[in-house]
Amino acid sequence: MKKPTVKTVKSIKMIKELREVKHSPFGFYGKLILIIALGSLLFLLAQKYRGLFLAGTVNSVPVTRYELNKRMSEKYGKQAFDEIVSERLLLQEVKKNNITVTENEVADEMAKIVKDYGSEDAFKAALTQYGLTEAKAKESIKQSLSLKKMIEKTYQIQVSDEAVKKYFTDNGTLFTGKKLEEVASNIKDTLYQQEVYAKTQEWFTGIRKTAKVVSFI
Repeated sequence: MKKPTVKTVKSIKMIKELREVKHSPFGFYGKLILIIALGSLLFLLAQKYRGLFLAGTVNSVPVTRYELNKRMSEKYGKQAFDEIVSERLLLQEVKKNNITVTENEVADEMAKIVKDYGSEDAFKAALTQYGLTEAKAKESIKQSLSLKKMIEKTYQIQVSDEAVKKYFTDNGTLFTGKKLEEVASNIKDTLYQQEVYAKTQEWFTGIRKTAKVVSFI
């Protein structure tokens, strides 16, 4: 009798395994259960993360995130891009000039803002109204303080007593019944903030001219 070759033995073994799978009571049904389980899992994941793909529906007709993002990009893309550019340039300049803002400085500024609103609840209500979180507010405050330090370091802003007196005289109706000495500090702070704002525009214009910014919008 002819001895079977190694190749023949492997073929017989493979056929036997296939037959066992075919006739196994768990073969077909096992696959079916697996398919159903995977389908259910995919459905649940789709429901949980549908917000990543869908912006909403209109009479059961989906509005996709892509559609929404495309529309928003067309309407507000340039504005949003310019804001991001300004943020990136600020971060780069702050790092280059070794400017830092501590957590205590952010907390102090946050406390001032809360005081201006009158209460913690009023402040939180304002955050909710503008769609902001406290963490986002702190991030914004940190950027603002970084920018202020950058401007102060670059321009050495000073407000003279003459400028304070002129503002008091030119805006007398704002200070009815008040003496210059009583409001001089507030006026000086107002003029200082105005000068910081003006220099901020000048500073951003300058760094934008030298920055290599490429837009594909």
